[in-house]
Amino acid sequence: MSALYAWGANSHGQLGLGFVSEQVVNPTRVCELPDTVPEGSIKTVVGGGGHTFILTNHGRIYGAGWNSSGQVGDGTQVRSVPCFQQIRGLEGHQMTSVACGWHHSIGLSNTGRIWVWGSNSHGQLGLPKDEVPYSSLPISLDLRDVVSVAAGLRHTAVATKEGAVYTWGAGSHGQLGHMDSQGKVVKLQPTPKLVEHIEGKVLKVACGQNTTFGLTTEGQLLAWGDNKWGQLAHDPKSVGYFTCPLPIPQNYFGSERISWIVAGWTHVAVGVASGKVYIWGRSDYGQLGPLEDTIQPNQIHRYRYIPSVLSLPKKRILGLVCGSEHNLALINPEKDESASGSCLYTWGWNEHGNCGDGSVNNILTPVKVQLPGNVKMVGVGSGHSFSLVKLF
Repeated sequence: MSALYAWGANSHGQLGLGFVSEQVVNPTRVCELPDTVPEGSIKTVVGGGGHTFILTNHGRIYGAGWNSSGQVGDGTQVRSVPCFQQIRGLEGHQMTSVACGWHHSIGLSNTGRIWVWGSNSHGQLGLPKDEVPYSSLPISLDLRDVVSVAAGLRHTAVATKEGAVYTWGAGSHGQLGHMDSQGKVVKLQPTPKLVEHIEGKVLKVACGQNTTFGLTTEGQLLAWGDNKWGQLAHDPKSVGYFTCPLPIPQNYFGSERISWIVAGWTHVAVGVASGKVYIWGRSDYGQLGPLEDTIQPNQIHRYRYIPSVLSLPKKRILGLVCGSEHNLALINPEKDESASGSCLYTWGWNEHGNCGDGSVNNILTPVKVQLPGNVKMVGVGSGHSFSLVKLF
């Protein structure tokens, strides 16, 4: 039997617990799921600034939380939706992925089509904002063969089967990768536009707050946009932002191929073929965790721009997700640890109890979250967290 647990910020009902509260500091079972969502069918949980989506193995999307711009996709602008409900207009489609910005959303189907909904204040829906200021129902965009979708604070990125990347929305930090005819940064792009000058074919996109990443078929990582906290793996004292896709040197990752990427608002983590996880970016909330090359493990730095290996001794990382400034790691402990089965460790920003340790103090060293079973999946929003657990 499986059970979904949630904790952290709940000021808009984004935990789906059936009520609104400032915070929930301990993992709490989500008991108000629709009858059409058996807990064992939950594939992923993703969240934005204050809203959350559940994607099931059947390709259905259910939303809860902040809905002032229609970002939950239920056809209304009710401020808070405290229980998960199915997104309207996508019932006949097999959805494979969903992503959230601050208050907009994007979904991908198994046919490579995409839908957008929520706020369009900065063109983040890929539609002229004067014509569509927001949408409380999904709108299909005229893009085909999409294989990956991602959303930043107020911008959106997708990758296609051919390896091309399209971006739109807010771009004042260079996160769109577009320049105008005068060589200036495009600050707002209201419709999807091809990102030029990409080396290789991109199969996966990820977005930070104002940064965009592309992972190529060769395992190379490209990055562009804001570099205030070293997110581009370049010294922010020298590079404030970058408008063209910038290859991050493979020797930063032991010359290994990168297998996956996740991004918080201002920090980034990647996994490589050997199983190691590298992490970099902003670190003043402890969101980078303990690093192999850190002499004083509890010393707080504002940022680290050179990717470093995340150090979790005797623990194999099976999966990692990033909130705005905190992380959840699905861990398989090695045999000499007393725990059995997969479990959850968390660290970083904890103002809303989003790390799930019962406190609101930032977590500098990863702590184990107490859950009543083996962890099967972890999900995260800006300041809220989820875990699917197989009960003992």
